[in-house]
Amino acid sequence: MKRVLSFVIVCAVALSISLSANAQVKFGIKGGLNLTNLSGSVVEDVKGALDSYTGFHAGIAVQVGLPFGLALQPEVLYTQSGVKFSKDLIPSIGNMGDVLAKLSVGSIQVPVAIQWGIKLGPVRPFLQAVPYVSFPVVKNLDLSAFNLNVDENLGKLFGSMNYGVGLGGGIDIWKIQASVKYNWALGKLVNAANMTASDLVVKEIVEEIQGAKLSGLEVSVALFF
Repeated sequence: MKRVLSFVIVCAVALSISLSANAQVKFGIKGGLNLTNLSGSVVEDVKGALDSYTGFHAGIAVQVGLPFGLALQPEVLYTQSGVKFSKDLIPSIGNMGDVLAKLSVGSIQVPVAIQWGIKLGPVRPFLQAVPYVSFPVVKNLDLSAFNLNVDENLGKLFGSMNYGVGLGGGIDIWKIQASVKYNWALGKLVNAANMTASDLVVKEIVEEIQGAKLSGLEVSVALFF
């Protein structure tokens, strides 16, 4: 699946470049908010201890207008996502505050939106499907409640690439685009088998979310030139 999505994105970007000479091309900047949490079967076991994480995304976009109401919109974004864990994740630790830990990941994400819409003068409402790949560059597991620092082990927990797909819609009004979509990550967030920390708290948290994936809502505004 990872190879298929990567192939789709590469083909879409190549197609947008090849069509750019005869198509309407707009360049822009984009930013917005992410509201993420864990998805996957593991969530049923620990969802009572999970809280959503608010992050952001920002970057550049290129919109290539195509016939029949279609458009391709490849982007390069820095995006931040994560999850919060309450003390209910490990009941035996007692009361250590409302938030037990925070896990956040900053990634370079390359989404390619495949849009279909109807142009009504300066207004264009659209639907979109958005395959993406992402490359984690900043990883943080905040265990300050335990006075622990696990930065030296974080690199071993995350793969070098993740992938997924988003579905949603939006509206273009003149040079401004507002959009919303839900991103489903298809790759695993962490791999407990790579965890070398001897601390039992770290191991227990990682093992509880083994197989989980980061998914969530993305709300964006873009300005095209």
